[in-house]
Amino acid sequence: MGQLGSLVELRWRMVRSRRTRQGLLLLASSLPFLLVCAVVIGQSLPRGQRLFDLLLLAPTVYLVFAVLALAAPLVAGGGNELFPEEQLVAYPIRPRTVFQSGLLVAPLNLAWASQVVLLLGVTAAVAERGVLVVLAVLTCLAYVVLVTVAGQAVAWLVVGVRQRRTGRRATRALALLLAAASLAVIGSGAATGFLDRSPTTRVVIAAIQGSGGGYRRWLLVTGALVLLTWLAGRLGVRACAWALRRTTPVGRPELAPVVRRPARASVLAELVAVDVASVWRSTPLRRGLLVLAVLPGGVAMLADPTWASLALLPGLVAAGAGLLFGVNAFCLDGSGAVWVATMPHRPLLTLLAKVAVVAQTCLVAVLLALVLAGSQVGALPTGPETVALLGSVVGSTLLVVATCARTSVERPHKADLRGPRDTPAPPATMAVYSLRLALVTTWPGLLFVAAGATGSWEAGALGLVIVGALALRSLVVTFRTWQNEAERSRVVTTVAFG
Repeated sequence: MGQLGSLVELRWRMVRSRRTRQGLLLLASSLPFLLVCAVVIGQSLPRGQRLFDLLLLAPTVYLVFAVLALAAPLVAGGGNELFPEEQLVAYPIRPRTVFQSGLLVAPLNLAWASQVVLLLGVTAAVAERGVLVVLAVLTCLAYVVLVTVAGQAVAWLVVGVRQRRTGRRATRALALLLAAASLAVIGSGAATGFLDRSPTTRVVIAAIQGSGGGYRRWLLVTGALVLLTWLAGRLGVRACAWALRRTTPVGRPELAPVVRRPARASVLAELVAVDVASVWRSTPLRRGLLVLAVLPGGVAMLADPTWASLALLPGLVAAGAGLLFGVNAFCLDGSGAVWVATMPHRPLLTLLAKVAVVAQTCLVAVLLALVLAGSQVGALPTGPETVALLGSVVGSTLLVVATCARTSVERPHKADLRGPRDTPAPPATMAVYSLRLALVTTWPGLLFVAAGATGSWEAGALGLVIVGALALRSLVVTFRTWQNEAERSRVVTTVAFG
């Protein structure tokens, strides 16, 4: 842990903002508290039909977490980093340290942390009441560590394979095959039988038996999880070392002419087109958009959703889209920020273009996720449910766009987003941003769920007016701040030069 400890200490010293440090400490301290609360609440739930339904759902919850633990490092190209790769190229950082640093920052992912809280709550609810619930919790935590380490190891293996053209083609074909197979299983109605045969069922049974005094099966399964974690860690370090050595060969550059896009009709449209091209040139943004549109909708399909419950989905997906680049939207300009700022157009159009691109990204991701999730709902939505769902889509998008615009102007960062593991801000800052966006989008989601349950379309319309007014007020304040020449210079200088 020598190298890893030094890197963590250096990164902590580089977090100069007191607010960011306080937010990170709050996030780190709140996770153990939330885990304990999840266990206590799960144990206090009354027995009954709902608890039986939760018992049937528990293996699916475990499986969903495994998919998340695998998808997150795959999208990040091996996992998030404490430092950008180019900042450490001159230093003898061992592959083991690189692998461990990715595991260390995994809890900073709010999706990962919230899923762990949910997993412990479900485990405590289906376990027997009493002190022996600690054994069920230990099994759950062993499973969490296993799938997190295994996901990181598989991600580094894929990174190494994709360093060659044949490997990239093979991984794309495999991804399409898996997606098609998943849709076929869900569409045929065989998902329930598939989930019943999932290996996570054995983990859930072992946790329940451990809480009831069945020590033998509990010890065998939990011990197997620990042993598999050790093996996954060893293999992950080797895969990381192999991927870092396997650099892409430098071949003859392509001689095909560059295809130029046609000019746009207005300055704003031209700025939007440039920003959209910047999004699609970035590997982490392309992967993030794809997974963000498919994964939440696919998970919602397995949960047998209703139109009323889907009002929570837009906030979740919009927040994830904002974290891709929206929280530091000016990083799309990169080192060309000074060039963009000197062009003969009104400065207000630059911020307006960034806001438009963030809004487009959020809406596309939200609508794709809703289409996937809504395909499993049998009946058409009622009038109040439609108003509530549209209000959730528009309101959550407006709130995320307003929050992203404000953070982009107030706290810009230099980020090129060229490498597969690049992020728009440092890991600690991204953790605080994820918590902030989660809080911003949770309350409107609950508001629109309640509005849809009332059976009155006026409630959904009123909720949209309230949420929209708050978001527009925040946007007006941000645009006024951007009009200040000193503030614009600070943002452009920071994004371009750090």
